[in-house]
Amino acid sequence: MSRLRSLLSVIDLPDRTSKRILKAHTLLLFVFLYVPIGVVMLLSFTPDQVPTFPMPGFSFQWYAELLPPDYNEDLISALFTSLRLALFSATGAGIVGTLAAFGMVRHDFQIRWLSTDKLNTVFLLPLVVPWIVTGIAISTLYSLLDVYGSFGSLVIGHVLITIPFVVTIVSSQLYGFDQSLEEAAQNLGASELRTFYEVTLPLVAPGIVAGMLFAFTISFDNFTQTFFWTSFGTETLPIVIYSMIRTGIDPSVNAIGTIIVFFSLAVALIGEKLSQRVLG
Repeated sequence: MSRLRSLLSVIDLPDRTSKRILKAHTLLLFVFLYVPIGVVMLLSFTPDQVPTFPMPGFSFQWYAELLPPDYNEDLISALFTSLRLALFSATGAGIVGTLAAFGMVRHDFQIRWLSTDKLNTVFLLPLVVPWIVTGIAISTLYSLLDVYGSFGSLVIGHVLITIPFVVTIVSSQLYGFDQSLEEAAQNLGASELRTFYEVTLPLVAPGIVAGMLFAFTISFDNFTQTFFWTSFGTETLPIVIYSMIRTGIDPSVNAIGTIIVFFSLAVALIGEKLSQRVLG
C-alpha cells in the first residue's frame, strides 16, 4: 500500500490533461452503456428475420406485427400486465411513501428501538440491498405465506422496491416547505384536514407525481426481482422478452424494446423535470 501511495505521489498531471482524461473516460462509459441500445433500435428496422450488418433495407414490418390482427398475444398480454403492475405499484408507493415522508419529516420521535432516523433508513434500504438478494428473500417469504406468483404479491413487492423514490423526493420538498402557509390557513378558520387538502397537498403534489413517475418506470422495467416473484399467468414484459431471446432471435423483440426505451425515457424525463422543480 505504501508503494502505491509513493507511486501516486510521483504522478503529477496538469489540470488540462486530467480534464481530458476524465472526458475520455466519461465518453467511453456512455458508449459502453448506450451503443448496445442503439444497435437494438437500429435492428428493429431490418426487413430480415435474422438481423445482419449491413442491413439490406429499412422496414417497419416488425412494428406492424405488434398491432392487430398479427400481434403476438403473449407479448401484448405481458405488456398490459406490466402496465397494470406499474400503475398499481406507483399508486401504492405514492400513498405509502407520501405518508411515510410526512411522518418522518414532521415528527421527530424516539420509541425505544425505533426512531425517525432508523425508520428513514428502513425505507431507503431497498436502494442499498442488492436486487437479487431482495428477490430471493421476498420469494422465500411468499412461499412461506403461500402467495407466491399472484398478481397481488407482485404489486406488494414492487411497492417495496419503489417506495424509496417517493420518500426521497417528497421528503426533500417537505424540508423546504413553508409551514407558515398552513398556519395562516388555520388562523383563518380552516381545520387541519381542510388545510392539508387545500394548501399542503396541492403544493407538494409535483413531488408526489415525480416520485410516482419514477416508481412507475422502475416497476415497468424491473426484471431482477420480478424474475423471482412471477409465475405462469403473471409474466411481465421483461420476463417474456427474456424467454423469447433464450430460444432465438425475434426482430419483434427489438421493435418492442425500442418502444419501451422511448416510453421509459419520456416518463423519466417528466419525472426529472418535476423533481427539479421540487428541489429548486
